[in-house]
Amino acid sequence: MTNKKIFPISLAAIGIVVILFSTGSSILTYDLFGIPAGNLILWVGLISLLFAVYSFHKGFKASKSMVGKFIRILMLVLIMVSIMWFGIAYILSGNVGFNFSSEASGYLGSPKASILYWNIIYVLLIAPVVLIIFYSLLRYFERLKDTK
Repeated sequence: MTNKKIFPISLAAIGIVVILFSTGSSILTYDLFGIPAGNLILWVGLISLLFAVYSFHKGFKASKSMVGKFIRILMLVLIMVSIMWFGIAYILSGNVGFNFSSEASGYLGSPKASILYWNIIYVLLIAPVVLIIFYSLLRYFERLKDTK
């Protein structure tokens, strides 16, 4: 699939996820195969966000600098983490509802595990925005350098 097809599909998915979560839709509470639909929808939203950012800059391939290559690799790692997010969240919480309890024995399912869970979500939401800004600035300065 090309970047021209991935970007609008990802934006549409992000839009649907934002609308569902911002309105507190009852769809989020439905059980799909014993899994809350909100967890699955969030998972699709995280993957879509990273694919939208990645396809917006056509795979971050234009920059030949080390910083540009590092940003590309970092984006690919973030995409892989977003794909594995559901499994990671299940392992941290110990359940498909991603519920954490202060009565959990050990680390998994405990409030300490929930801190890691939320930090992963924050990184998956904030890092693409920061990386797209840095990459845009990098490309701007590279083009500026090329014109001189």
